[in-house]
Amino acid sequence: MRSSLLLLIAAGLTLGALSSCDVDAALLRGAPEAYNFPPSVPTDSFAVDADKIHLFQLTSQAVPEHDVVEAKIWAVYVGDLARINQDTVILYLHGNANSMNGFWGALRQLANLGGKHHYGVLCYDYRGFGNSDAPSTGLYSMESDLYAAEQWLVDHGLTDDRFFVFANSLGTLPASREAGLQTGPLTISKLTLESPQSHSDLFFQDAVGLSVPSTFATDYSFNLVDGMAAYEGELQWFHGLNDDVALVENARLVYEAHQGRYKEAFVIAEVGHGFRWDWGFENWGNAVLNFMRHE
Repeated sequence: MRSSLLLLIAAGLTLGALSSCDVDAALLRGAPEAYNFPPSVPTDSFAVDADKIHLFQLTSQAVPEHDVVEAKIWAVYVGDLARINQDTVILYLHGNANSMNGFWGALRQLANLGGKHHYGVLCYDYRGFGNSDAPSTGLYSMESDLYAAEQWLVDHGLTDDRFFVFANSLGTLPASREAGLQTGPLTISKLTLESPQSHSDLFFQDAVGLSVPSTFATDYSFNLVDGMAAYEGELQWFHGLNDDVALVENARLVYEAHQGRYKEAFVIAEVGHGFRWDWGFENWGNAVLNFMRHE
């Protein structure tokens, strides 16, 4: 009893010491840095044309009822802007790193699946990531950021039938929520979830090492299981059995909840949270391309 009481007191002191800012810092690792999107790098063969790399800002709308203010967020589009009204476009929702820089290799590879610049690819930095306005306050700010990206694509002529979403790690939170709600400018009918958690509580707990709800000091109350249970489109799931950031047994709940028209899973041994790197670029690219072509 005494040891249990001491443990509870210690936990209470730890929780009391955590401000919302502290929790957000643990949950979200975004940080300002200069953007660097070279057309090619010596470590891979996914070169893109320099004139098809477009860095720009989007306006993420305010959501006053949830205390979300308007913000400017940065985005990069890989492809021909004049062909968005014809091309299939992949929206890439990145994981928990400083900025889009950390995912540039994946963006270039996606653009070149099936041939050079075969697909258009859009990625953006959430509020508080890269040089996007801060802060990211949770569910509704991330939703507003997502809708800003979707609206930009619609304004450039994209339609639902040519829209594909690839979500990595942190990006699976807003992607899964929107797949279940389908209230944004575009309808998600093909979705890849790479290394997801089943609920933002687990993401939060892994970040700070405490078993408390993510709503304790933040508004990251995403439930991927609920999102997938409501999602009727096609689902692809990537996960490594050695992932010690997003445990596979938690993510499996997300996959099992999906009862839509088609789903497939690639759960790979000896692969960690860096799924694309560990599994191999060729395996990863072939799996994504085959899923995109599935009818």
